[in-house]
Amino acid sequence: MPEKKHGPAPVTVVARFVLTDRHKQDTEAFEEAFDGYREYMTTQHGFLRTSLLRSPDHSDRHVIVTEWRDNSAYKAAVMVPDFLLLTAAGLMELADLDNDHGPVLASARVSEAEAEAEAEAEAAGAVGDGVGLYCVVTSHEPGDEAPLLARLEAASRREGFVSGSVVASDRRKGGCVSLMCLRDTEAARAAGEGPDEEIYEVIAEASMDGAASRAA
Repeated sequence: MPEKKHGPAPVTVVARFVLTDRHKQDTEAFEEAFDGYREYMTTQHGFLRTSLLRSPDHSDRHVIVTEWRDNSAYKAAVMVPDFLLLTAAGLMELADLDNDHGPVLASARVSEAEAEAEAEAEAAGAVGDGVGLYCVVTSHEPGDEAPLLARLEAASRREGFVSGSVVASDRRKGGCVSLMCLRDTEAARAAGEGPDEEIYEVIAEASMDGAASRAA
């Protein structure tokens, strides 16, 4: 059952990047630029997690999802010269950016027992908590939140579901972004049945304790 947020909500930033025509083949350079972004973020107060996602169908398309304790922490980290000139610039030299950011309205995860069972099963060869998962990323136009929450609840009952959230967009008033992480491409494609849904693989991530991982 999705958990609705009350009080100061965590903030999630969903940044979509498409490599420009000039840099269409520079996937590796973009992913290396993410390393600088990740290193900066892990030093910031209120940072929780960041993940780099790449489309399995279009190697020139990436999404960076970054989670913050609250909006104040997010603003403090990104509204400074070090971020704008040194970190973000490396990414935006290679790709066009379209992003949404805002408070998390609701979230859902697999049960603790299921999560523990999966962790034990993968412990021998795991790369990281999220690396290797597949995420369905969907932008929603302004409208009633209820269908999105119902969609998240339905997704949470699917086989292969790991986690999901609905994020309000501060850039598109009334708009939202939904994120659903699943174990494999088959589960992700079954969950992403609509024309506006995009599927990405998690290829790198870092958390607030400084732990980082990347797909081989």
